[in-house]
Amino acid sequence: DYWQAVDVYIGGTEHAVGHLLYSRMWTKALHDLGHIGFDEPFKKLINQGMIQGSSRFVYRINGSNTFVSKGLKQQYKVDEIHVDVNMVDGVELNTEAFKKWRPEYANAEFILEDGKYICGAEIEKMSKSKSNVVNPDDIVAQYGADTFRMYEMFLGPIDMSKPWDTKGIEGVHRFLKKMWRLYNDEQGLIVSDEPATDAELKTLHKTIKKISEDIERFSFNTSVSQFMICVNELSALNCHKRSILQPLAVVIAPFAPHFAEELWHQLGNEGSVIDAAYPQYDEKYTVENSKLYPV
Repeated sequence: DYWQAVDVYIGGTEHAVGHLLYSRMWTKALHDLGHIGFDEPFKKLINQGMIQGSSRFVYRINGSNTFVSKGLKQQYKVDEIHVDVNMVDGVELNTEAFKKWRPEYANAEFILEDGKYICGAEIEKMSKSKSNVVNPDDIVAQYGADTFRMYEMFLGPIDMSKPWDTKGIEGVHRFLKKMWRLYNDEQGLIVSDEPATDAELKTLHKTIKKISEDIERFSFNTSVSQFMICVNELSALNCHKRSILQPLAVVIAPFAPHFAEELWHQLGNEGSVIDAAYPQYDEKYTVENSKLYPV
């Protein structure tokens, strides 16, 4: 009866949770039969925090179809109305899109400040009723799946609630493009087989160490920050060395798998990057062995 119930359970929307139940029950059974020495398959339970919405508001003057910008609303009696965040750039409303949003707003008029309509903003639960839902398909179409994936990690600790801000995703997108330029220019691959310098090796091994530790702690937001630091340092060093960039492609694969897979094959490797051995850091490259003293 239990297994039948689980079959029904995983056939619905809770598919992943059903697999966890299967794993736990088989572990218990194998332990009781003496085949394995542990009776729990998981070491830690992580409850992921909620991705909140950043709502936007327009202000309609009472009894009219005129909307006043946020900075001027104190001069009027207004009704606060949620507006679709997808027609707002930051806090600036696309007034033409707003007119097309709903029939009752087709003849809307606007009182602007400095030529713009500025919306109000508030962090709320993401829901259709608040018009603050962001469609992941639209984000992926504009920025790519890896940018979307890394930005979700970058928002904050995995177990904390945090607000979604589409404007913020551009920073992660720029980072991936900057990393791409370590491997490629307009003509194609620019990776060389020159030996790496001590400074380049230090940046790489410092990153491998930090990412390895962060993954164990489920601290993915600080991992993304470390990748950004690494790419900035390698760019400043004008590094295009295979001995540095090939391990870096493997390390970033869990965070940006499609991006890493493309780089892996550009570097002439067979198979998939996910089958590559994960790089190990060398402690000698992560210690400070020189100091700069002003005299």
